[in-house]
Amino acid sequence: MHCTLVDPKKIPDLFHPCVTEDKDSLSAIRGSGCLCRRTFYDPQFGLPVVGEHFKHAGTGGTDQWSYTTYTPLELRPDDVFSRFYTGRGLFWARTDKGVLSVLPQRNGLGYEIGYNGGGPHALAAYLTQVATTDGQHTIAGAQYEDAHPAILAWTQSKAADRGTNELSLSDLQAMMAS
Repeated sequence: MHCTLVDPKKIPDLFHPCVTEDKDSLSAIRGSGCLCRRTFYDPQFGLPVVGEHFKHAGTGGTDQWSYTTYTPLELRPDDVFSRFYTGRGLFWARTDKGVLSVLPQRNGLGYEIGYNGGGPHALAAYLTQVATTDGQHTIAGAQYEDAHPAILAWTQSKAADRGTNELSLSDLQAMMAS
């Protein structure tokens, strides 16, 4: 949240440096690693991204990053939804211009796949919405009951939860036609 309150060029000043840059950093964990943060921004929407780094130098040491950001509520007004991607619990949209974006989503209507619940319903409703509007209507928050049964069956399936999946707008429309 702090990242939204300061000038983008000042965001890095909000966090202490990584132990790899400054061994005496306040992010250092007693000489055995670090817990630091880095800031980035999504160039398409200008949304802040905070990367959290956990590094432990012990036996079998850990060195991992996780990222937190906001999702847009819709694609840019002149963008048309072209492709949908999912993998490892992440959901993306590619526009007809080739721009890759986090899939638009509303807080409280989180997307999920591979089980019978609210997350797959929310995702199916959103994908149904973009398919029925030829990719034009990309605002998040479609009603669960608007999910097409075939798209819902796919979002609830174990097949949707395996590996990385890619569906074009025409793939979604074909699901609805069958």
